[in-house]
Amino acid sequence: MSTDHVARARAADFTQTIDGQPVASQFEDVIDPSVGTPFQRSPVATPDELDAAVAAARRAQSAWQALGWDERERRLGAFADAVERERTWLATLQTMEQGMPLSFSDLFVSGLAPRIRAIAASRAVDRVLIDQPGRKVTERWHPLGVVAAIAPWNGPLLLGTIKIATALIAGNTVVIKPSELTPLGTLELGRIARGILPDGVFNVVGGGGAVGSAMVAHAGFDKVSFTGSTRTGLAIAQKSAEFLRPVILELGGNDAAVLLPDGSVDALVTAVGQLAFGNNGQFCAAVKRVYGPTDKVEDVGRRLAEIASRHVLGPGLEPGVTMGPIQNKAQFEKVCAIVEDARQAGGRVLAGGAPLDRPGYFFPPTVFTGLGDGTRLVDEEQFGPVIPVVGYDDLETVIARINAGPYGLTTSIWTENLDEGERIAARIEVGSAAINRHAAFDQAVPFPMIKQSGMGIDYADHGIKGTMRMQVITTCPAP
Repeated sequence: MSTDHVARARAADFTQTIDGQPVASQFEDVIDPSVGTPFQRSPVATPDELDAAVAAARRAQSAWQALGWDERERRLGAFADAVERERTWLATLQTMEQGMPLSFSDLFVSGLAPRIRAIAASRAVDRVLIDQPGRKVTERWHPLGVVAAIAPWNGPLLLGTIKIATALIAGNTVVIKPSELTPLGTLELGRIARGILPDGVFNVVGGGGAVGSAMVAHAGFDKVSFTGSTRTGLAIAQKSAEFLRPVILELGGNDAAVLLPDGSVDALVTAVGQLAFGNNGQFCAAVKRVYGPTDKVEDVGRRLAEIASRHVLGPGLEPGVTMGPIQNKAQFEKVCAIVEDARQAGGRVLAGGAPLDRPGYFFPPTVFTGLGDGTRLVDEEQFGPVIPVVGYDDLETVIARINAGPYGLTTSIWTENLDEGERIAARIEVGSAAINRHAAFDQAVPFPMIKQSGMGIDYADHGIKGTMRMQVITTCPAP
């Protein structure tokens, strides 16, 4: 990190990108979560500015589609190159507004350009379904038009970039709104794209829930792509139904890791330590609870507590910090309340357990044992660095517990018996299950969302086709 980037971040004038031009007429504060006070201002779209962004995207769409797959891939590749050149700047911005350690932010940002290129290399391939004398039937794919993308605060640049690239390579144009809590990096993506992508193809607007609601209610969009809370996702689905408009919703999860009696405790705790504490557990598919045989619970809990104790908490820009603050005050207060509920329920704290007495939203990585169903920490999505280790004597009960919950995002099974692991995984009602690993995100692998964890499929050709419409053409000889 360069101190020049920090000074630049504090002094810069951030703007929206509408029809290839910088636009900003009203602003709101952006909070530094390491101290809980503002450090910048971000533009907020007025109704007229939102209308202008949608109109620009609509005007640009047909010409962007007409470029064809290969030329769109080339343009997106040039955008990826420009993003790569701005890597350090974008990582610094993300750390300052999101709170994650700079090393972690740099890992996120270093993946943006490769992710854009991988998505841009994807294709939705037309195919002949029937070809026989007297009849040919062809399946063809066309872009939907203009996509509204609403990105979350937990991984703003990566998750926003996936939405952008997926829609654009298919021939759609985009209006994206980042979270008002972490808007700056995405606003900069809009600036970087100016002069590389045609005007109107990629538009960035700012603002909070009111702007998001206006986007969802806007008749000018052909699809809404949203990542965020289940409650907001349900509202988006209901409003979009008025337009018979497709949505893709990546929502919450209460993802379980299940250790079987023969599973490797070492492998499990290493993965859980990364995915329950990394980014403060602020991942939709982070491990939220661990189920282990009763006789292994204390061992698993002790080892996770050892991992937790090694973390160094502090502002993400400070050298040596491995865990920054929780991103915002509301989420910090939720984590505090869930931990207090776990204490009241008789949970045993093996590590952490209380917020730090300092400015900012710092909560140390926390491990609980002695809890079961009926407590908030086991039943809900905590979205924080707190993990319960729950004992079981009957695996069938564990499967039933997981399936009875409202979420269905990911799960993992830890066992030496791979066939048994696959049989158990197939019985758990989630979109993605893994054996001896957790939450593997790969652009080539579909990522389906089910139950209250969402709707639709991200990644692979499923993600591309999710921003397109199918047309079937039947051709017969003239009579």
